[in-house]
Amino acid sequence: MEMFPSLSTTPSSSGSAPILIGDDQNLLDEGRKAPILIVDDEPFVADLIYHWVNTVWDYPAIIAHTGEEAIIAMREQHPRMVLLDIQLPDLNGIDVLRAMKSANEYLPIVMVSAQESITVAVEALKAGAYDYLTKPIDTERLQVIIRNALSAYSFHQKLRMLQAELNNRYDFSNIISADPRMHDVFKLMRKACDSDITVCILGESGTGKELVARALHANGPRKDRPFQVINCAAIPHELLESELFGHEKGSFTGAIGRKIGKFEAANGGTLFLDEIGDMDLTLQAKLLRAIQEREFERVGGTESVHVDVRIICATNTDLREAIQERRFREDLYYRISAFPIMLPPLRQRRGDILLLADTFLKRFSKRQGKNVDSISQPAMEAMLAYPWPGNIREIESTIERAVLIADGDVVMLADLPLPIRQYYEARDDESAYEGMKDFFDPAKNKVVLPLEEIKRFAVHHALLACDGNISAASMKLDISRSTMYRFLEQYNIETENGVAIIAKSEEKAVAA
Repeated sequence: MEMFPSLSTTPSSSGSAPILIGDDQNLLDEGRKAPILIVDDEPFVADLIYHWVNTVWDYPAIIAHTGEEAIIAMREQHPRMVLLDIQLPDLNGIDVLRAMKSANEYLPIVMVSAQESITVAVEALKAGAYDYLTKPIDTERLQVIIRNALSAYSFHQKLRMLQAELNNRYDFSNIISADPRMHDVFKLMRKACDSDITVCILGESGTGKELVARALHANGPRKDRPFQVINCAAIPHELLESELFGHEKGSFTGAIGRKIGKFEAANGGTLFLDEIGDMDLTLQAKLLRAIQEREFERVGGTESVHVDVRIICATNTDLREAIQERRFREDLYYRISAFPIMLPPLRQRRGDILLLADTFLKRFSKRQGKNVDSISQPAMEAMLAYPWPGNIREIESTIERAVLIADGDVVMLADLPLPIRQYYEARDDESAYEGMKDFFDPAKNKVVLPLEEIKRFAVHHALLACDGNISAASMKLDISRSTMYRFLEQYNIETENGVAIIAKSEEKAVAA
């Protein structure tokens, strides 16, 4: 084992203030790695340690000779590791250790002592020391300790950066909107954050329901606990129960061992049930009990599992309508709808379209290494006219595609997907709108049609204008697909492969 040799020349390290040795402070400020702080009241020993740390192993290093200097150096130089002597002239090394750990709990501090004392070593480790060394120092062991300590500190730093990024990502300010409707949503979210009340997020697909759920979790008291997500529409009904509650070994074919479900995995945190409206009725009863009692049994098990979980759910289904159609339990509805948050579709907050487009434009331009920084006037007009049935998710993918295929620094109309361009180019004729205004002007027309007849005409006209596309017709009428299907049944309109079939002869009958 190689020990510290006697050196005939050592760096000067006299003086009362902390001295930066080796790298210039400017270099550190310009992005060089933070230094290792060496604290020892004997200049010769401090210089020996510095020689190995800085000259031999090439780590930036600084020296302090007293406990007070060490604390000042930590505050001003932000070291990434400390080699701290226990015997200091002004302060006890253990007290300096505690002060440093209280300021930065992740900072690795290695205690160095001239005496091998088990009692002192145990006290140092209990106070948070990373390791304990005695003089004369084994340089091989010191090198390994430094390497491992810096690796651990780097990991914690990255983890904290990721956590900060995660918290920032789901901060309310990152849910982009300037629309008053969304400001009301933010108010509700802030009120729901500090409570464990069950929240039900309602809105069409792509409106950002999961983003809201994650923001509620990240800004609440459970933010440091698990956040588990399960999409009730994406998992077959026969497997969903096992995903939610887990199963015991041998409970069904292929169950080769015990599996923990999402409820158990989310214990202490939040469980987000996405698209809960698509859950099977039988499973809804088991879910209701789990939410009410905070306990359940794994599939094939008899032992009750108790959990402390906050429930946040989301759906694009009209749950009241689903209750009437006996597709959703009324008692479960009242359990999960204690605090509803309704996310308006993008077509009802058109002021956000260009705001979102600009945000995604900057993001994807940077990600793809391009300099696309603006959108042409025709492209903006097309985007403002389009109903965005896929909401925020659709505008995000649209801008990503546009940035990718754009030839210059401007997104042109030709860079937008075909459906958006076609919708823009096939805008309703102004004369048709004027004719409709004349029909409903009592000064020009005294004929009053029954409301049901007007609704029937509107449904047929929308379906004809959209070539039978039920989703597009629903968007134009600003009604849900489930409401449109109810109208299709009421007016005896047949469908085939999700497309409404209206005879051409009926077009004349409707128009008559």
